[in-house]
Amino acid sequence: MAKFAFYFIIVFSIVFPQQLRSQNTADSLHTLIKKADGLKKGELNLELARHFLPSNQDSCLYYSQAAQKIGQNIKDHSVVIRSYALMGEAYQKQNKMKEAISSYQEGLKLAEKHNEKSLAGTIYNGIGTCYFYLNDPKKAEQYLKQAAQAKKEANDYQYYSFIAANLAALQIMNQSFGEAIHTLKDAEKTLLKNKQDKYLATVYNSLGAAYQGTKSDSCVYYYEKGLELSEKNKDHLTMMTTHQNLGDYYLEKKNYNKAVEYMKKAIAVNELRPEDQYKPALFERISVLYESMGDFKNAYHYKKLENEARQRLFTAAKQKEIEELEIKYQSEKKEKEIQVHKHEAEKAKSERTALLFGSILLFLVAGFIIYLIFQRRKITQKFEQEKLRMFENILHEIKTPLTLIDGPIQIMKQRSDSSNEEQLGLMERNSKKLMSLVAELLDASKLGRGSFQLHYTNGLVDDFIENTIDTFTSEAKSKDIQITHIKNNVEKHYSFPSNALEKILSNLIGNAVKYCTPKAKIQVASQIEQGRLNISVSDTGPGIPKKEQKKVFRRFFRGNQVSDANGTGIGLSLVKELVDLVQGTIHLESNSSGTTFMVSLPVQEATNVIDSTIQNESAPILLLVEDDADTAAFSIGVLKENFQIIHAKNGQQALDLIRENLPDIVLSDVMMPEKDGIELLKDIRSEELTNHLPVVLFSAKASLESRLEGLQHGADAYISKPFSPEELKLTIKNLFTTVQRNKEAYKEAIHSEKIFEERIKSPNAYVNKVIGCIVNNIDNQDYSVNELSDNMSVSRSQLHRKLVALTGFSTTNFISMIRLEKAKDLLLNNEGNITEIAYKCGFNSQSYFTKSFTEYFGKSPSQVLKNQ
Repeated sequence: MAKFAFYFIIVFSIVFPQQLRSQNTADSLHTLIKKADGLKKGELNLELARHFLPSNQDSCLYYSQAAQKIGQNIKDHSVVIRSYALMGEAYQKQNKMKEAISSYQEGLKLAEKHNEKSLAGTIYNGIGTCYFYLNDPKKAEQYLKQAAQAKKEANDYQYYSFIAANLAALQIMNQSFGEAIHTLKDAEKTLLKNKQDKYLATVYNSLGAAYQGTKSDSCVYYYEKGLELSEKNKDHLTMMTTHQNLGDYYLEKKNYNKAVEYMKKAIAVNELRPEDQYKPALFERISVLYESMGDFKNAYHYKKLENEARQRLFTAAKQKEIEELEIKYQSEKKEKEIQVHKHEAEKAKSERTALLFGSILLFLVAGFIIYLIFQRRKITQKFEQEKLRMFENILHEIKTPLTLIDGPIQIMKQRSDSSNEEQLGLMERNSKKLMSLVAELLDASKLGRGSFQLHYTNGLVDDFIENTIDTFTSEAKSKDIQITHIKNNVEKHYSFPSNALEKILSNLIGNAVKYCTPKAKIQVASQIEQGRLNISVSDTGPGIPKKEQKKVFRRFFRGNQVSDANGTGIGLSLVKELVDLVQGTIHLESNSSGTTFMVSLPVQEATNVIDSTIQNESAPILLLVEDDADTAAFSIGVLKENFQIIHAKNGQQALDLIRENLPDIVLSDVMMPEKDGIELLKDIRSEELTNHLPVVLFSAKASLESRLEGLQHGADAYISKPFSPEELKLTIKNLFTTVQRNKEAYKEAIHSEKIFEERIKSPNAYVNKVIGCIVNNIDNQDYSVNELSDNMSVSRSQLHRKLVALTGFSTTNFISMIRLEKAKDLLLNNEGNITEIAYKCGFNSQSYFTKSFTEYFGKSPSQVLKNQ
């Protein structure tokens, strides 16, 4: 029976209970469950159980039981039956066949009582599967017959055809070819009578296998009929198995050319499917075929492909094992913590007893205890370091498959029609969120291991803080929250850890906006005194209970008052660790009238920045990359009237400054230490965040070859040294003017009479990607700068600088513009009243929508409707 083995496995993998993966994450389902009640809550618990079925059967059982209780309370028998079926599947996956059958039987009683034929068929199928795994083919066949009959009576022809194929496969295994043919002929008659020929491919494929065991020449007829239907209905799995079965047939007949032809077709169809266990099996079959032909070169080639495919599947399986090990590790950690607490309690009791034996014994016991504590801490620290190292390695491993997920999504988006746009958008957003979460967890892990690298920036601290605050404007405005900044007004440049400061400010301000009630006030004050930057973030929110104030800096701690808000409880813990890393301090004061966080960080007056003494802080930023101090000083003197100037001494330092500050234009020397100008230019053009920046190269290498090399790598201009000051000024001015013209052209296009999609479309792919994120979430009132920057995998300030450079809009205004332009089109097309359109476009109240619309267009929504 070896020639039927491959066919039989495929059929069972299709039909036996296999749940569809939920497109929502577990967190999203938890959020929905909190807001739901009655039947909807029961359905959501079932969906969450299905989500956990492949990876965590214990969680699947928990949520199935929760759904079952809800179904019993609201007297909805369908929810209860499906919960029993899911519990049966979960036990089956845990190889607990006795418990699985028991759950299935409970569900079957209800299904038969309420005449739920389709659900009864599903459960019969599950019981048959259990007996198949218990090596009781007789009982498995009995229940599969009942499953097929129930699905047939319920007119569920798709699963009827699959179960009939399973039943026939079981009969073929038992050498009952006549019974298998009878089963399949009956299925064929039923499907043809009810005009369900689209499900016949599976039946014909099974008939081919049955006839191959008795009347081998007839099998080709049915295989070809099955192939014709599966190609018509794009049923890739049946196409693949049929091609493979034909290959096996011709291999048996020793018609090697035909066998190779069909085996290769099976492999080609398999490439259209997600990678699974069938790929290495196909490579193994064709390798055996070539070996039978004596073609050892091709046999080796496909054996190698088989091993590579098995290795990929093995790696994926190991990844799943790692995730399960992490869960087990957390459980063991809690158990160890309980044991540690228990041990400490026993130790305290021992200390009290030791007091009775006098001062000498007391000192001995105390010394012994101190030694134990020291050893325990040493072991715990080593254990924590190993855990964090393993965790960080896992996160790095996760980034690779995430990259391989996001890449194909982008390709699919380019090739896909509009019908799949929503699903691909959902996949893209969630892959970006995962990438952002992995980055945040890596930061936390690096802090835990002490490997987090600080990036120091030279510049005006007030400007940096102001830019960070600006990224929260939209969220604050939507809740009618006022954010004010009391500046230090120090004109000196300081060196400060910009990546740490941005994360600290973003978490503190973000928490204040998130947890404050509408119409609250937030104040950010900064001051530099005696080499320290003192920042306070105050709000008039509800405050933090006194008993929770000592716990807020613990990782994953979330207070009782914020349980309904989204969050991971990692933000303030990161803040505390970052403050400690830069040798700063943080202090919390909170009561019922509000909360204040006070942060103090060491800063130094900048010594490696040539101060251009700029009066106009609103001027565009120019990054000068020049290792020669005299040339740098002269260039600054030429350009300081029109630009804010940041100075870097080599390409590597410049690249760090570009990523942190995202200047408006870059002026770079070519010959420099560490990283030269050409290498810097390649890096700028290769990164999505920086590829829009105008770059001017200037160099003493004035030959045509040098100039062409710079221009070929994407330089916007190339100036030879020694250079004319006027030429330098005009070249940079013209480049910047071109950038400004592009911004104005985009703004003019937005106000044209074209349809919404054409008006807002930009010539720049990055801007269109941002637009896509906003449009996909346009009805989400909570979608703001935070979510957009997460989707784009950049910081809030980086996204702000990039959008301003490409469109002239700040991130907040850009989101608002897209919402309002969409609202205008909906009004002109009469696609709802004003309130409905306001909510469709993400505004949480009609009054706020009307105010924003009138300010933007100069007329109210009602006037637009009236004119229309």
